[in-house]
Amino acid sequence: MPYVEEVCQAGKTIEVRKYYSPRWHSEGERRAKKEKPTSEAVEKINHRNRERDLRRLMNNNFKDGDLLLRLDFCNKPTGSEEMQDIMAQFIRRLRREYSKTGTELKYIYVKEVGPRGCRHIHMMLTKCDTEVLRKCWKFGGIHIDPLNSEGQYGKIAAYFIKYALRTEETEERLIGKRWYGSRNLAKPEVKKKVIKANKFRATVKEKNGYYLEKDSVKYGVNEMGYEYFSYTLIKTDMQTRGA
Repeated sequence: MPYVEEVCQAGKTIEVRKYYSPRWHSEGERRAKKEKPTSEAVEKINHRNRERDLRRLMNNNFKDGDLLLRLDFCNKPTGSEEMQDIMAQFIRRLRREYSKTGTELKYIYVKEVGPRGCRHIHMMLTKCDTEVLRKCWKFGGIHIDPLNSEGQYGKIAAYFIKYALRTEETEERLIGKRWYGSRNLAKPEVKKKVIKANKFRATVKEKNGYYLEKDSVKYGVNEMGYEYFSYTLIKTDMQTRGA
């Protein structure tokens, strides 16, 4: 029974997935009885895919020392559309400031509209002087944290998707996009190959100069009834890891 081996190189991370797919389903393949996933199961798959795609994009375009922001508002916007207008002004100002130093501006941001009235922007962007941010953001407070997780930003991606879904639920529809990114974001390299074998081996293949991310090893059966196995390797930073 053939399976797919997918390898994604994104920044300092290498994600490896092995899985069966309906596209490559063949007679005799081990599969659970469930043929049609429920709407809840489909939503879980979609949610997991959103997190995966955003995580890979973040890992491929940002590095430790770049910035994670929470932008607040003195006067709360009515909702997504007004927040989007404000962000357009902010990004225009940022581009002007970055261009003065010849720095390439990359960013990803998401809007948070809570059911109790909270309004925030959560943003990841390339490093700059914090005074530049204060000069450009004229709408409220700024909370700034340098990225510091050895090139793996999966937790941040999960939070961004969480905020996006909260906004969609509050506004009872999707207004604009779930998240926004600059046009110069580089897509990660993803390679897939179909392997004809009776069964895949659920083992981690080590690689020189990389270490296995804690808790990244996952083995099970997905909502479609197919087995899968996945793990993530992260490039070793000798300085930060004290080696």
